[in-house]
Amino acid sequence: DLDPNYSFAYFCLGTTLASGESVKLLNGQQMSQQQLYIKAIDLDPNYSFAYFCLGTTLASGESVKLLNGQQMSQQQLYIKAIDLDPNYSYAYYNLGTTLTSGGSVKLHNGQQMSQQQLYIKAIDLDPNYSYAYYNLGTTLTSGGSVKLHNGQQMSQQQLYIKMIDLDPNYPDAYFNLGDTLAYGGSVKLLNGQQMSLQELYIKIIDLDPNH
Repeated sequence: DLDPNYSFAYFCLGTTLASGESVKLLNGQQMSQQQLYIKAIDLDPNYSFAYFCLGTTLASGESVKLLNGQQMSQQQLYIKAIDLDPNYSYAYYNLGTTLTSGGSVKLHNGQQMSQQQLYIKAIDLDPNYSYAYYNLGTTLTSGGSVKLHNGQQMSQQQLYIKMIDLDPNYPDAYFNLGDTLAYGGSVKLLNGQQMSLQELYIKIIDLDPNH
């Protein structure tokens, strides 16, 4: 109310809302989470976080119109966030989720990146980004491996093991890890625990009885 042109305030207010919620400003204007991010971008067109968060309000294939009239898809919003902040790991990861297997996208700097390369970049920027390891694993076929930017070669199995090490409560990682094992096989987690296929499935049920 004191400064109606304060872009950061619109952005922060947007982060307090859940999808579909709205809030009434002191001037009586009702604004949705999406509208708050759009307003933040209008006041500061170089606000990378606002583009990213606006992208998260959209479903695949949806687009949104900015106040300057520009129509932007979810993919374009993540690309814009990367253009403004090339070290924004979440933007690379989310951009990867907009692609299908084998798909690629061109960044504003002209670089063409595949889904796999986007997840590798996210890991390079944040080596503890658990979901990036998991999603990178899903891009590989059984027996396949991938080289990270630090030179480390990781198999599909090692990527799921790394995900579990970073987030031990993610049931899908145990399930996918189980898929890499032959019947009767077992695998050693990074904490030293040896788990059989049966034990992996028991763990999944423990974490999510409805899985």
